[in-house]
Amino acid sequence: MKPVVLDNSHIPLHYQIADYLEDMLKRGDLSHERQVPTEEELAATFGVSRTTIRHSLDHLVKKGLLTRKQGKGTFWTEDAKLLRQEKMAGINKQIFNISEKTTVRVLSKNVETGPDEACRFLGLPGNSSVTVFRRVRSAGGEPMSYTINFLPEQYGSMIEKKHLQQMTMLETLESVVNIDLGTIEHEVEITRASAEISKLLGIRILDPVLTIKTSVFDKKRKPVEIVWTYFVENKYKFRVVLD
Repeated sequence: MKPVVLDNSHIPLHYQIADYLEDMLKRGDLSHERQVPTEEELAATFGVSRTTIRHSLDHLVKKGLLTRKQGKGTFWTEDAKLLRQEKMAGINKQIFNISEKTTVRVLSKNVETGPDEACRFLGLPGNSSVTVFRRVRSAGGEPMSYTINFLPEQYGSMIEKKHLQQMTMLETLESVVNIDLGTIEHEVEITRASAEISKLLGIRILDPVLTIKTSVFDKKRKPVEIVWTYFVENKYKFRVVLD
């Protein structure tokens, strides 16, 4: 592991280290299949004492993410092994507050000329054909979001509408297309409703909508898809939990 300097003066150091290790596991920078680095290695990485590292590991043990085996070392638990899967496959559920009470209507699956930004992101020449999915998600019978996914044709051809009735797109990419997902980036901004968005979400043209652009990469940093999701601004809830 490369040296890491943590300097958030508002959070005790051993908590920072514990959170950093957990985040590395979620990102895939630490393998849940391997033994956790030794206290000596972690102390050298973070430039702290073994006592501080021990407190950090104790915190992860209490959270059920680590287990110590006498004479063998420290290992990730089964719960920790699920973190990576939940992080990637369920990120839409976390970011977009999706629950069982929401329903999805897949409006269309088409092969179309991709917009310039989508083609650039996917590494395709301008005016290239891409697979485009359009979906409306509703809660309590009322539309809450409109999503447009742009994917290379080789991925989109493997995905059917029925998959997206049962899973998020990220879950589909993992389980149907068999992509090992890597980084997922979200950009959030307030935009105005176009005529299309207005009609699908039941709001007025030029009403504010919360717009999230999602860029998805595989484990090798190859672009997988780019997505725009438009939320009715009073039906979106963003929650951040610091443990």
